[in-house]
Amino acid sequence: MQKFRLLLVMLCAFSLTVFSQENESKEDNSDIIRIVGKLTNKQNNEPIPFANVGVIGSYIGAASNLDGIFEFKIPGKYNERMIQASAVGFSTFTAKVSECTQVDTLEIILTPKNYNIGEVEVMAESLVLQKRIKTALEKIPENYLQTPFNYDVYYRSEKFENDKLNRLREAAVRIYDDKGYQRADAYQVFKERGYRFLQVRKNFEPASLADGSTFLDELLEMDIVRSRGNVLNGNHISFYDLKLDQITEYENDSIWVISYKSKRPMLSNTGDYYAKSYSGKLYIKTKDYAVIKNETHVVATNYSPQGRSFYVNENRQKWQPLKIEYDFSVTYKQHSGRYYLSYVTYKRHHELKEKETGIPKSLDINTEMLITKINTENPEIIEKRAYYENMPFDKKFWDSYNIIFDGE
Repeated sequence: MQKFRLLLVMLCAFSLTVFSQENESKEDNSDIIRIVGKLTNKQNNEPIPFANVGVIGSYIGAASNLDGIFEFKIPGKYNERMIQASAVGFSTFTAKVSECTQVDTLEIILTPKNYNIGEVEVMAESLVLQKRIKTALEKIPENYLQTPFNYDVYYRSEKFENDKLNRLREAAVRIYDDKGYQRADAYQVFKERGYRFLQVRKNFEPASLADGSTFLDELLEMDIVRSRGNVLNGNHISFYDLKLDQITEYENDSIWVISYKSKRPMLSNTGDYYAKSYSGKLYIKTKDYAVIKNETHVVATNYSPQGRSFYVNENRQKWQPLKIEYDFSVTYKQHSGRYYLSYVTYKRHHELKEKETGIPKSLDINTEMLITKINTENPEIIEKRAYYENMPFDKKFWDSYNIIFDGE
């Protein structure tokens, strides 16, 4: 049977003051409502993965998995609130919580939404799209958080060798950003963000420092609104071939989907020392020019265990890279008039050959980061980055922190 991973987000109602969440009365949360559902494309009956499902006006929500399935729990006091399910390129579903609990599995069918592209836009495509991306850059201070904050995130990473799961790590992590979404170069952003592990569970015991390291730094680099080393760089916009891929819809707002391909991939505009191909799609709201999603595909010639931006001495490599490529996707959500990071997924595929024996090996690394809480009032200052986690497994914590569910 097909194995799927269900992204299950159990969240308290969003508040700028985290402490107020922690002090909610037992009466407010005494009755828990559980909702299980599936999202389907009306046009072809295919599942809709990575859709947002949540309670309107709160931070409670979930994301559908590859099979379009989601599950989350809601405090009973929200019984009369509205649920919303949305995905880029589809209609938006809304219904009262009490109505959604009347069935064992809530079947949600969304209609694809695409519109014709006008001739004028095609003729003046390059200049028009450059202007739209530059306007999106100019409006970042209006659209995104500009003050220090904490993200509490769920982190998961899987490592497969020759298609066999070798390592699985899950963690609850707290991230601190000293400047909010005030754009800077990669090094400056690196200094302004710190994080620490709250809890960890894994299926292996680290035998070396490398075993204990995570991919959190690279996931944070993929927050393209925060850092300049990507397609959202006004100085490098002319380095890209741009095309208006489609005009679609997200949460009842029109979206420009702009495809891009770098004509000159380099470290400064890809974040990857060895990138030889860099392409993807930007999703920009027509209403306020907010970037709500980015998808990127990269082909590289090599990779350093220290990260994408590092040089590696090829003479010291035991394994010769034959093929290296990866994809990452970043989504943003709006709450109280500001946008913030919602979800990041990062998938790498390596094909290697041992230099001495010629034995081939495939390596696949899948990582994801799901934001579960934001604190903008009195955030915890974290000045350093915890590169290696070494805390013991806490069963009690994970029994109540049921974010990812594995099933068949």
